[in-house]
Amino acid sequence: MTPFPPPGLLPFRSSLWIAARLMPMFTKRKGLDALLIMATPHPSLRAYDHLTAREVVDAVKASVARPWRMRGRRCLREGLLAFHYLALVGQRPLLHFGADLRGSHDKKPAAHCWVSVDGRIVLNPPESPIYEFLRYDGTVSAPVGKPALAEIARHV
Repeated sequence: MTPFPPPGLLPFRSSLWIAARLMPMFTKRKGLDALLIMATPHPSLRAYDHLTAREVVDAVKASVARPWRMRGRRCLREGLLAFHYLALVGQRPLLHFGADLRGSHDKKPAAHCWVSVDGRIVLNPPESPIYEFLRYDGTVSAPVGKPALAEIARHV
């Protein structure tokens, strides 16, 4: 089971609205690997071809603008939604995961998730120096293990 309705069954905004409301239930019970698989549509599936990447990203941001759940993990929620719907419109999104390791000893490192398409960050660019540790392209999650400063500098 997945929070994403079958592609093309509903209009884009309705499908996104449903997925955004169901996402908190799924992220609470599943690990990252299961979430990535769940958010990855089959490569042959296409829907909403009339939309641009910008329209998808703007709709995702609007659908979770006032979260009542997952407030502390908004970037993960937005990232999974954007990744799924960008893939459905024919884009090749990358989902990036990183952490700000400069936190104090009594605080956990702050994790962050962002999305890029064709080498450009389209959603949630990191605001501070982030150590990127994972990228997911829909088929393979690749450990990165490098500071993401150069990539962030190009998009801020």
